Amino acid sequence: MATYQSLEAELHDPLWEAEGPSAELPLMMTFLRHFPGTSLEVGCGSGRLLIPLLLEGHEVEGLEPSADMLALCRKKAAVVGCEPVLHAGTMEEFQPAAPYSAVVVPAFTLQLSPDPLLALEKLAAMLKPEGGLYLTVFTPDAELEGDLPENEWYPDHEVRLPDGRIGSVETRHRLDEETHTLYREHRYTLMDAAREPLSGHDCSQTLRWFEPAELHGMLVAAGFELFEGIGDFEETCAFPDEADAYQILTVIARKA
Repeated sequence: MATYQSLEAELHDPLWEAEGPSAELPLMMTFLRHFPGTSLEVGCGSGRLLIPLLLEGHEVEGLEPSADMLALCRKKAAVVGCEPVLHAGTMEEFQPAAPYSAVVVPAFTLQLSPDPLLALEKLAAMLKPEGGLYLTVFTPDAELEGDLPENEWYPDHEVRLPDGRIGSVETRHRLDEETHTLYREHRYTLMDAAREPLSGHDCSQTLRWFEPAELHGMLVAAGFELFEGIGDFEETCAFPDEADAYQILTVIARKA
């Protein structure tokens, strides 16, 4: 099932923004300063990270498979006077007109790929020699440790929109620990101020998670080197040796 359509796309940014300012954005800005030139954000969505990067003067294009998210991105960019270069497609299929100085893959986007190694190989092919890769992945600790009930619906997130309406999402998940696969189903609901339902949307996601050594092996096989790790968006760590201490791992690498 395709993701980030309809109400899932509409509520994506408000639900993220309700969690507070992006901890990832400063890391991305620092990374891009080390790799000047035109770069690509993979999975740019509605521009939650792309537009602030553009406003800071970074030359970043966006790649996104969801037509609904691209439409939202153009709408948001127009409000602040940006005209982003956007491409419709997936990281496994996209072929740029010219190689990039850097590629950023934030917000766990790689984990949605049905073939992560192929995706990494394609990302390497998009880069200039010694081009930079910024990549963030996570381990679903709450699901693995049983903090969230498996095969049961539970309230996930809720946000009150500026016009008084309420957006919410419920989630049900299933784990396959042998293949490191997390299957999620989501039920999005838009309600009025009195919590009367206005519309709904059901969707699903398949995510894969990686042991640090496994991710390191895929990156090397895809043609990357000189790795730096950042744990939970704040602590520098040796990758892959110290990376298993963190739920969220950011890897910065260079094309060999």
